[in-house]
Amino acid sequence: MIPPENLISELEISELKRLHQKRQSLLEGCEPEDPGLWAMLDIMTLILAFFIMLYSNQAHMPQALKIKQGSTEVRQAVETVKTPAKPVKKIHESELDLLTIEDRLHQVMENSNISNYSVKVAKNRLVLTLGEDISFSSGQASLLDYIKPALKDLASFFITEPGYRIIVAGHTDNTPIHTAQFPSNWELSAARAMSVARFLIDCRVAPERINIEGFGEYRPIGDNTHFLGREANRRVEISLVRETGQSEPYEGI
Repeated sequence: MIPPENLISELEISELKRLHQKRQSLLEGCEPEDPGLWAMLDIMTLILAFFIMLYSNQAHMPQALKIKQGSTEVRQAVETVKTPAKPVKKIHESELDLLTIEDRLHQVMENSNISNYSVKVAKNRLVLTLGEDISFSSGQASLLDYIKPALKDLASFFITEPGYRIIVAGHTDNTPIHTAQFPSNWELSAARAMSVARFLIDCRVAPERINIEGFGEYRPIGDNTHFLGREANRRVEISLVRETGQSEPYEGI
């Protein structure tokens, strides 16, 4: 590659030659056949000078750096045009409150004698799930003594959170039940929810805060074709929902 100093020298020599030829032609009284030739030569000279200046400004920059810098600038420009800014998800104040309550509820459950439970925040509600094996005998709606100490602790906890409505929902698997007491799983699930609600009320939780729901086998969380899925579906969910003065429909978890 020709150094910029040599290019400048050649440009100066070429310009001197051009001016000399033009002067000689004027003195001799002869003009080129094309009158615009000199104007074209002037334009070409200016273009050549421009590229020499551009080359000189970039001469001290390493080639690899120039390529990298150029590709980076192009990529950033494309990303600016094509990639929309991702919206920052804001956590609502009510959700923050539920997350705080979730931590406290975990502490209550960890101090109890049971382990088959889960706690999570979903769809603006805090949901405590209790398995059938710690709550009821198969096909029955009477509370086992094993679960009662934990429910008593829960009742004390709920009393400290008066701004939340308590929704007790019973669920079963899809194994049919046909007894005089429970003609279907729907009646069984509702009766189990009632048993939990009644115990909480007996532990001084205000009854006007409690809603009861029975869904039978129609809100499964597991695969009813597998025994583990059926076991997961047999459950009671106790939800805390911020009190608004109006009932909110259950949307499932």
